[in-house]
Amino acid sequence: MFALTTWYNIRSMQRQKKEQGQHTRQLIIDVTTRLFATRGYAGTSLDLIAKEANTSKSSIFWHFENKEDLLFTVVDRAMTEWEVEAGSQILAEPDPPRQLEKLIDLYRALATKRPDTLRLLLGLLLETADVNEKVKGRFQKMYRGYRTSIQIVLDDGIQSGHFARRVPPDQLAAMVLALFDGLFIQWFLDPTSVPDDMFDSLKKAIFALTAGGPS
Repeated sequence: MFALTTWYNIRSMQRQKKEQGQHTRQLIIDVTTRLFATRGYAGTSLDLIAKEANTSKSSIFWHFENKEDLLFTVVDRAMTEWEVEAGSQILAEPDPPRQLEKLIDLYRALATKRPDTLRLLLGLLLETADVNEKVKGRFQKMYRGYRTSIQIVLDDGIQSGHFARRVPPDQLAAMVLALFDGLFIQWFLDPTSVPDDMFDSLKKAIFALTAGGPS
């Protein structure tokens, strides 16, 4: 009986330690995300992260290899949830025109309801991608995935007869992504320059390039 109680206590302590470690890791990520968004990558030190997270620098190194590893984690987490949600909603639509329309609507919601996420990603991209090849490669992979997703919808639309091949799908996918990012940057700098119906106009322009129209 004593041995069983001792085993139970040890297991309980191990579980509590694991849960505490997971909580600390999540807290470090949350604090780092906030600091990267407000102070930038260069302006955020590990000492500051440790102070804001009420932990030690050694604790940060226990969970993350270095500051660059933290950057990758923040970037990955910033978009993973949205990507999973968006992907399932787009695939649920019955045909390519509705899938393309849903994609535009989802990006509009991301830009207007979660602007901190886009601001964080674009800010980190501009600040870090030109000085760190590993970071640049991570952003390249992310954008390549977005272009591919858009291109798949366009290719399916052409093959099914919903879209015409007025612009090569790979080029149109890049143009669509550029329009998204460009609108957000303008809205962030001057919200009055991007009225509420701007995304409706964007949708019409994109469908015009496919020789189709929103359903």
